[in-house]
Amino acid sequence: MTKVFRKIAFLTQFGLTMLIPTCLLFFIGYLLDKRFGTSFLSVIGFFIGAVAGGNGVWRLVKKEIGKDSKDVRNRDLAEKQTDIPACSEEKYKKKMSSAVSDEGKTSPDVN
Repeated sequence: MTKVFRKIAFLTQFGLTMLIPTCLLFFIGYLLDKRFGTSFLSVIGFFIGAVAGGNGVWRLVKKEIGKDSKDVRNRDLAEKQTDIPACSEEKYKKKMSSAVSDEGKTSPDVN
C-alpha cells in the first residue's frame, strides 16, 4: 500500500514541479507587461518557467530512478543471500574460517 501512495505522491510532485515555475514566471511576466506596457515579457516568462520546470522534473525523475535501482539491487542481494544452498553455505563458512586462521599465523623468526 505504501508503494501506491509513494507513486501517487511522485505523480503529484511531478505535476507541481512543472506547473508552479511555469505559472509563477508567466504571472511575473504578465505583471511586468502591465507595468511597462509591453506584450512579450509574459511569453518569455512562460518559456523560462517551462524550462525551469522541465529541469526540476528531470532532477526528480533522475532521483526516483536512482531510488528504484537501489531497491532492485537490495532485493537482488537479499535473494542471492537466501538462495545459497546449505552445502554451499557450509563450504563458504569453512573457507572463511580457514582464511581467518591463516591470517593469524606468523612465519618463524629468522634471527
